[in-house]
Amino acid sequence: MTENHTRFLQHLEESQGAVWRVASWLNGRGHTTTLSPSSSAPTHGEWKKHADVGDLFIHLRVEVKHLSAKFSCREDWPFRSNFIVCAKHAWDRAEPKPYAFIFLSSDSKSLAVVMGSSSDQWRVEERTDSRYKDVSQSFYLTPMRCVQFGELK
Repeated sequence: MTENHTRFLQHLEESQGAVWRVASWLNGRGHTTTLSPSSSAPTHGEWKKHADVGDLFIHLRVEVKHLSAKFSCREDWPFRSNFIVCAKHAWDRAEPKPYAFIFLSSDSKSLAVVMGSSSDQWRVEERTDSRYKDVSQSFYLTPMRCVQFGELK
């Protein structure tokens, strides 16, 4: 083992404490984190087999809704300019707030995405919840300009 490889392994081992401390710090601020596996190459020539894909990952909350309506794009969205994001109480109590909402078409071929960061453009509307009998509640609706459409391939 070369002197530089030995030094590299020492620095790698010393860095693990920092990664764990930062993960703990992020976790304490409400972020779910995943640490990547770490291994040491026995020789410099084997470093590619042991290279990681990043130190840690922050998980982002995504809410998924499978709709009973079929759509493929903005032009055939069946509810005209109305796009319900979620029940008001669901967003208001959510911690962490969803990064995005993904709505799947009934045929599972297309999707619509609303980013949580667009919440300052949402409006509240009281509506009957058609999934239940005699239930109405407040929903957040977003302008169609905040909705991205795409194919699920």
